[in-house]
Amino acid sequence: MVDAAVTVPSRWIAGAWLALGVCLLCLLTAGGSMTTTDAVVSYQVTRHLVEHGSVETDADWLDAYTGRDGRHYSPFGIAQSLWNVPFYVAGRTIASRVRVGTVDTIPKAVVTLGTVPAVALLAWVAFEILLRLGAAPVQALTTALVLVVATPLWPYSSFGFNQPLTALFLWLAVAGAVADPDRHGRARLIAGAAAGLALLTRHEMFLAAAIVGVFIAFEPGRHRTSSVRQYIGGLVPFITAWAVFNWWRFGNPLETGYLRDTVPGLGSSILTGGLGLLFSPYASLLIYCPVAVLSVAGMRALHRRHARAAWLLVGITAVYFLAYASLGNWMGGRSYGPRYLVPLLPALVLPMAFWTRAGVLRLVATAVTVLSIAVQIPGVLVDYSKVRMERAAAGETFAQDPRWRGMPLMLNTRALAESGPRAIRDLVTGRPLPHVDETTLSNSPGLSLDLWWLHLVYLRVIGRTSAIVIAAMLAFGAAASLWRAVAMGRRLAVADRAA
Repeated sequence: MVDAAVTVPSRWIAGAWLALGVCLLCLLTAGGSMTTTDAVVSYQVTRHLVEHGSVETDADWLDAYTGRDGRHYSPFGIAQSLWNVPFYVAGRTIASRVRVGTVDTIPKAVVTLGTVPAVALLAWVAFEILLRLGAAPVQALTTALVLVVATPLWPYSSFGFNQPLTALFLWLAVAGAVADPDRHGRARLIAGAAAGLALLTRHEMFLAAAIVGVFIAFEPGRHRTSSVRQYIGGLVPFITAWAVFNWWRFGNPLETGYLRDTVPGLGSSILTGGLGLLFSPYASLLIYCPVAVLSVAGMRALHRRHARAAWLLVGITAVYFLAYASLGNWMGGRSYGPRYLVPLLPALVLPMAFWTRAGVLRLVATAVTVLSIAVQIPGVLVDYSKVRMERAAAGETFAQDPRWRGMPLMLNTRALAESGPRAIRDLVTGRPLPHVDETTLSNSPGLSLDLWWLHLVYLRVIGRTSAIVIAAMLAFGAAASLWRAVAMGRRLAVADRAA
């Protein structure tokens, strides 16, 4: 078993190379524009934190989120806004030296790019979970990479939403829960703290904290009591902070703002929401993450290897699927695929590291994985929020179009077919570039691919050659880092066999 045979420094080096490769890949394909309400509101809180030492948001937000002092507050967890702080400060520093668009253009772009490290660290955490469960190192590395590039985690790495950060904390808690207490003495403390940070990112993560707590409470062996104490010790400070934060804003430790908001539609039909999350053209897990169809085989393989861990993953998936299906707003706003399910994707993908495939099954699994990667590309290269805004400007009245002809995958694919060739011609030929400003570029999906370094060309901040060099360096760095990670994985496998 790898967890008992491989030295920690070697594992960390392999995980670090994986995280660096994922980070560079996602940075290569990131858009750097903030066009969604949730991301903008979290950004506003970050700005108020840095500039005024306040957690309020701008007054044009919904009245449901008026606090007890008459100010407006975000209903979202504070952790995303805190995560944004160093990226906002960096963006503000750059903006003081480079003039592009409005005063918020560069800070917003850098804050949006700040989601990329969260996804990269999530890949590292996923790799560590698989090693702790006994997966072979190379399979663990490739599965962690598939988790990013073959699921909506890839497009959501550049949207500024809080789902990737939530996933990072949730699965860090799982990593602590499944660790061997004899080898990782403080793992349960880390699990509790990570579960608490997840709660501070998205309020519904208290369900995950309870599930992980039950898993630890029923673990076999002599460490059970100390493990529970560690987990509670890590979790309670963050629960306390969450309750105090709610009380300070809304006068009630359990009031996050959502209890007064009718938009989520709490208590709606689970059947309707469940069918929508599985089969609808707008938010189908099976359409926007085809690799999920392999999860049953993977979960069976994991259950044979580590039954308790398999039940933990099944429990997290089932509880949250039912919870999100019970929302009237199960589609999740202007989303590319099932946005609410993004933090659950590791539960569906990671077990595949334990599934031994050969012959036809290997070909089928490979084909499904390639298809799943292809489905992400329109969401990565085209910002769906811009597509929706363009359709709204043209008179489209559906905020969330449930019809097949309005499915985000199809709309983004059409926009990609239009903007892709145009962007390539603009980049590699000498023809004059269109005269655009930051607002035009942010609202027109047909003008350019949603790539930050390409946006800088249209805004005339850098030249075509510089953009090509930046893209080539990021692509080469990602490929080289991932190659080093796999090479290290092979060394770990050899060391494991020798042990």
